[in-house]
Amino acid sequence: MMLSCSKQPAEIIYPEPDFANVELSSQSAIVEREGGVKEIFVVSNRALWSVECNAEWVDFSIEGHSLKIYVDRNDTEESRMAIIDILAGSDPDTAKARFKLTQLGQSAVDLSAEGTANCYICPTETTVMFRADIKGNGLNDGRSRYMATYNAEIASASYADVVWEATYDGDKTRSTHIIESTPVYCPEQRCIYLTTGDIEGNALVAVYDGSGKLLWSWHLWVTDAEIALSEANGLQWMDRNLGALSNDSDDIANRGMLYQWGRKEPFLPSPAEYVEMPTHSYDEDYNLMESEEEYAAIQAEIEAKRIEVNINNPQTGNGPYEWQYVGYPAPVALNAPGNIEYALEHPTTLLACRTDIPIGEYIFDWYMQQDLMNTSGVMMQSQSELWGDAEAGTDYKTIFDPCPVGYCVPPRGAFGNIPSEYACTFVSDEWTKEAYGWRWTGGNGDFFPASGNYDVSGLIGETSEKMLYWTAESFGNGTSGFGKAATLFVAFNDIYYGIYPLLDATVAGSWYSYGARAYGASVRCVKEQR
Repeated sequence: MMLSCSKQPAEIIYPEPDFANVELSSQSAIVEREGGVKEIFVVSNRALWSVECNAEWVDFSIEGHSLKIYVDRNDTEESRMAIIDILAGSDPDTAKARFKLTQLGQSAVDLSAEGTANCYICPTETTVMFRADIKGNGLNDGRSRYMATYNAEIASASYADVVWEATYDGDKTRSTHIIESTPVYCPEQRCIYLTTGDIEGNALVAVYDGSGKLLWSWHLWVTDAEIALSEANGLQWMDRNLGALSNDSDDIANRGMLYQWGRKEPFLPSPAEYVEMPTHSYDEDYNLMESEEEYAAIQAEIEAKRIEVNINNPQTGNGPYEWQYVGYPAPVALNAPGNIEYALEHPTTLLACRTDIPIGEYIFDWYMQQDLMNTSGVMMQSQSELWGDAEAGTDYKTIFDPCPVGYCVPPRGAFGNIPSEYACTFVSDEWTKEAYGWRWTGGNGDFFPASGNYDVSGLIGETSEKMLYWTAESFGNGTSGFGKAATLFVAFNDIYYGIYPLLDATVAGSWYSYGARAYGASVRCVKEQR
């Protein structure tokens, strides 16, 4: 039943146009089960506007442009929603704006019931909650130098908000339907409540202190799909990339999110459609089988297709934060934990490598710290344990691991063995090239899309022709490693697994050199072993 709740005159703020118009300061909100008051502001070019709603547990008052919504206590188990329509004008010239108000019940789906993490998988159109007092997986990580300086507790949180939300629609037409309403931070429970919308996608939600400082953020992977598992190399693998909405080979929703090694914050992939990239021809010994003219013609076709699919600085997400993808230099901090706090407060800034450092130790890393010096006074320290550590092992989940509860970034040896620190193992026989990626025929048989990556300049590239997948292993304390991490690297019809693959000049894609921790690459999560 529609209840006409109130009708009072409102000030005319614009000259009367031909058609009625009405706009709201917000479109949705969440109220705790105890009830309370929500205020929104109504702007209309008509002198009269009215309110209609489908719920008897709300009431209204109007003063000027202010609409106050009074909500009764909800004593039921389930959450409930009121649809509130603001109507301006009179028949036949009326305009309508809709406000959705969700009130929490005594129960909501607790995403953190089985443990805490930096990412939660949740279905559409569901009211959920999760703990907002613990960073990442909490006290399970005591090894990082971040934990030596800061503890796992999130203190002084004041409110929560959506940082960004995005689905695979470059025009942003549906992005606002991933999270249905503004998240609510409950200080008594130190939890975040929110309701997901009717569109699958990804979002980042954060808590802030009273001054507006971002304290911590969580990735919400909103999907109704059941994530399947398969086994390879003694590990249970997700059947899709972290953040992906499918694993169909020709669906751009299979890309998932991209990550700088050691950071928990996801970055958006290219929104361009896949195209089939031409490849060069090699014999069984990987000798080029093309003339100079044939090679040049194929290379020209490759370059033309790259222009189609490689979109620089894609901004496909809605939210209050400005995306900074290109060339933003990583700030240098003096003491441990370096510039990690800066990275946490700027989750939409892709931190580029510093090019003003005289030697290579930092040029491949976003992490910058100046607490150790070599004899020449040059910065030498990089933090290698953010996702795992070669010396301590990679069989534990760190506080910055981006995977959901029960999952982690793949450890050393996940895609194959690395015989030594800087060795690369050619594993081409284990993979089968398909139109828009490769299938791990020597492993679990799953498809791995050519999602591309962000390079050290902050530009996204090589979509449809290359894939780069992180492992938890990193090297780089002191002079070893040069800010790199172990990766699965695939370009054209060549596949290398290693720390720093430098391909022979006769091999397709030889101009690539990968493993730099400042790159934005894909993650295929595995089940935690313990």
